[in-house]
Amino acid sequence: MTGIAAEQVSLRLTPHPLQRVGAFALAAFAGARHPDMVAGPLFEAAAEKVTSAAVGAALVRDTKAEAGFLLKCSYSLWPNSKMNHPRNKKLSDTEVTEAVRAWRTIPASQSWPGTGCALCGAAAVGFYGKSDVVLAESVAYRNSTPRGHAGLALCWPCVCSFHAVPFGSQLSGGPSTVVHTWDERFAAHTVGRQVQRNGLLITLGAKPVSPSADVAVLAALRGYEHRVTAGVELLVFTNNNQDQVLASHAVDQPLAEWLRTTTRLPDRRTGFACLLRSLRTDKNSGAQNLAWRVFHRPETIPGVLCAYLTARTEACGRPAPESPAVAELAGSYLHEVLHMEEKDLAEIRATAQRVAALFKPDDTGGKLTGFHALFRTGRGADLRGWLQRHGVEWVLSRPEGGAPLITERGFELLFSPSQDGNAWFFRQYLLTSVLAELHRRGWQPKDAKTIVEDFDPDAIDPADTEALEEGIAP
Repeated sequence: MTGIAAEQVSLRLTPHPLQRVGAFALAAFAGARHPDMVAGPLFEAAAEKVTSAAVGAALVRDTKAEAGFLLKCSYSLWPNSKMNHPRNKKLSDTEVTEAVRAWRTIPASQSWPGTGCALCGAAAVGFYGKSDVVLAESVAYRNSTPRGHAGLALCWPCVCSFHAVPFGSQLSGGPSTVVHTWDERFAAHTVGRQVQRNGLLITLGAKPVSPSADVAVLAALRGYEHRVTAGVELLVFTNNNQDQVLASHAVDQPLAEWLRTTTRLPDRRTGFACLLRSLRTDKNSGAQNLAWRVFHRPETIPGVLCAYLTARTEACGRPAPESPAVAELAGSYLHEVLHMEEKDLAEIRATAQRVAALFKPDDTGGKLTGFHALFRTGRGADLRGWLQRHGVEWVLSRPEGGAPLITERGFELLFSPSQDGNAWFFRQYLLTSVLAELHRRGWQPKDAKTIVEDFDPDAIDPADTEALEEGIAP
């Protein structure tokens, strides 16, 4: 086999996210750990599986048939292709098969354009457009070929990778979703699981009951045993003639790794269960709402934990039992995801310990409620005044030489506008840390309820468990 012929049966990764997903899907079909290991007969066998699935779907001819799911998806993946051509209903099975296989066969070398693949530099075998390349990387370029333009020059392995993209995607019949990451081991993990899922959908005609794509990412991260070394990107696209869409949502590496640790580190599991509980609504599970925040509003997660703990404490009439676990989770998020210095967080925790000491056994619940109120939006000045007043009390009642109630650095962290907007995060962390410290001290107001309602902080709601397990299960 010549060098040029060999490179047409050797899979390679390129910078194009969708090509990479397709390459990992072909690797999964080949039973290989990495696309670089797929070459020669192994590549041809994997590509044949993709082609056979396209032929089988085309022969169904009816998108509403039990086995018509891939055919239905093809209108959003490869419009105007031989697979879903309107004439197929009038053609024999042999004619449809020949047409689809001709579409999925490498062009004769005499017709190659004599240029390099735009993605990997190997010899291109033709110019390809909408019917083969699912969608361009940027919506600004769309996936249309301008008049007089031949299309994207591609080698055969890259063409086959684009043909395999749907098998690594979460399919809905409309917009499809892929998970892309530069962490190649995690990419192999997520795409491999999706190939197994889609095998059931495409070959057995099962209905798509997978959780939403963002929940699936959340579950995949929590079920992944290795460190995540790159961020995760969620690409939602449709190549349909009537509605081309490409949307991208990303999770940075620190947040992806933090999510993974919430199931790997025992001292974070309780806090994570509380996080899910706090986000549950009548319409959605906690896992669904958390997944949305992870991709769209990750900066709100510390506030969610703080609000949950405040509400639980008010419901219990005393610091809730899960306060230390929630404070631990909030601190880990601030340090590992928002990159706050550990020495600054330690300063806030030390301040919280001194503030907690201000609460006496004969205090009522009203004192704690009033303390909560100081952390509401727009009451920063009131919190500052409260700390200054009690700072005087602290100096008069504490042993000489002891640390002040709040140090100069503590004031700077909590109130300085030069903290790049982090002051509000430090205030939320102060409140959660004070509640955690009060619980450790066994403090409760003298008018607290005699019996605290039953609560298992480790319990994850069945709806959340189901959503996460759906994402983990192959």
